[in-house]
Amino acid sequence: MTDQELHQSLLDDLRHGRISRRELLRRAAALGMGLPAVMGLLAACAAPVAVPAGEQAAAPAGETGPRAGGESVWAAESDPVALNPITNSNFASTQGFEHCYESLTAYDSQLNIVPALAESWEQPDDLTYIFHLRQGVKWHDGSDFTAADVKYTFDIVLDPEGPAIWRSNFDQVESVEVIDDHTVQFTTKAPFPPLLGAFAILRSSAIIKQGALESMNLDSEIIGTGPYKLVRYVPQDVIELEKFEDYWGAPLPYIDKVSFKILVEEDTRVAALRAGSIDYAFLTALGEQRLAGDQNIVLLKGPRTFLYVFIFNMEREPWNDVRVRQAISLATDRDELIEKALSGAGSISGPIPTGFGDWYIPTEELRERWYTNDLDQARALLQEAGVAEGQVLDLLVTDFGGSGFYTGAAVVFKEQLARIGIDVQIRQVEQGVFIQEASPDGNFNYDMNINAFSPRHDPDGFVWARFYSENPYAVGYKNERMDEILPQARSTLDREQRLALYREAQEILLDESPMIWVAVDNIVEGIQPYLKGYEQSPFTRRSWSLQHSWLDK
Repeated sequence: MTDQELHQSLLDDLRHGRISRRELLRRAAALGMGLPAVMGLLAACAAPVAVPAGEQAAAPAGETGPRAGGESVWAAESDPVALNPITNSNFASTQGFEHCYESLTAYDSQLNIVPALAESWEQPDDLTYIFHLRQGVKWHDGSDFTAADVKYTFDIVLDPEGPAIWRSNFDQVESVEVIDDHTVQFTTKAPFPPLLGAFAILRSSAIIKQGALESMNLDSEIIGTGPYKLVRYVPQDVIELEKFEDYWGAPLPYIDKVSFKILVEEDTRVAALRAGSIDYAFLTALGEQRLAGDQNIVLLKGPRTFLYVFIFNMEREPWNDVRVRQAISLATDRDELIEKALSGAGSISGPIPTGFGDWYIPTEELRERWYTNDLDQARALLQEAGVAEGQVLDLLVTDFGGSGFYTGAAVVFKEQLARIGIDVQIRQVEQGVFIQEASPDGNFNYDMNINAFSPRHDPDGFVWARFYSENPYAVGYKNERMDEILPQARSTLDREQRLALYREAQEILLDESPMIWVAVDNIVEGIQPYLKGYEQSPFTRRSWSLQHSWLDK
């Protein structure tokens, strides 16, 4: 049986209820399937083909095939704030620039790693990657893309004193060497399985033109190689894109002009979909319910790798005391948070998101061992730690848009911690202020903040930057065993050993509670029936699907 036939057999078994998701993961691992392929199977099973709301059967996407041309208006649920692909940490920024920039590899809609600016690569040994770049690729200003641009970008990323916010994704890279105009070599310090995915995730990995950091305002200007050129970005208003006529991937993209209207309020997005003034919108579970009976709107739904968390500042007292953090975890009712802040559309999760391949700890085990919601034990731990009744907790919050989780969760969390004598003071700020205050530049100015771990390329992405003590975002967390485990887990090529190490790491984290992990949610999107070719991504990434979308009108 071929690989394709094996994958299809697994998918059919899951769709018809013959096996569970967990059994699918077990069988996929036994067959040696990688994470992208597994996530692709889960997404293919869970995400229906685009159909008008309320219908059961899928209609053909169109018999005429993709049609080039036209203009389309989409909603962006969050303001990018800035478009610099090297320095920005917020996911909305990635969603803003991902249509214009590219890296050496990319993800397709089902999370398979595919060639992008590198048309092929080879690995002569465990520490060496040689990338063969596409020839004839143009920057949006008409100049030629070469290996010098790759080296320029990653010299910035690898600089320990440089501005790259996601440098930790590449801190195992020792050097980048130009072989010729169309060949570049990466040498790593140790075997580094996450590397190809680290390019594709576009977190400090988008290739920028040589000299761009010094000569351009990358927060608002883009010269990329991607399928769309930036026409203008007006903060809190619109991102306007136009088709790049010299794109190497022609005939993609199909749509000539795309505008992302920044519509943070879901009421506005729902009304715009109904009025036909936008062709696409991200929705919450409430938005889905409101549009469920509208036969003129197509609803798409599937699993999403988006992990909601409360993050402690362990450089401050009393949050540096493990007993205090354990007490707060025991007082946190995650089911109530899911019900009230996510309208019930979520699943509890540990440090590696539920559904992320076979790397996560099952929800049943989380409930039995760690998520017991014991208020008496929580009060006893606080008393043992010397925390007085009425202890204030500064909770930093912003409304990132999209899910609606953050502000609602803050209110519920405040009520929950009041039951054990913790006085949560909600400090809601603008998104730009939040990004500053929750970073080293803002001296981590909070006791806790509510955040979400947007998609990562590897289990390493959910733990390394936050829990390896030498990284700045560890914010005071230090565990000697974790400092041993995490370097091993990211450098071994033995998958079973990686699974065991990440399992041990998660158990340590759940015992010590440097964060309160809550839940993952679903991705729900509404589109107009004439928008064809759009496929959901569990990463909520739109770049692949936008360039393959077309207008049947």
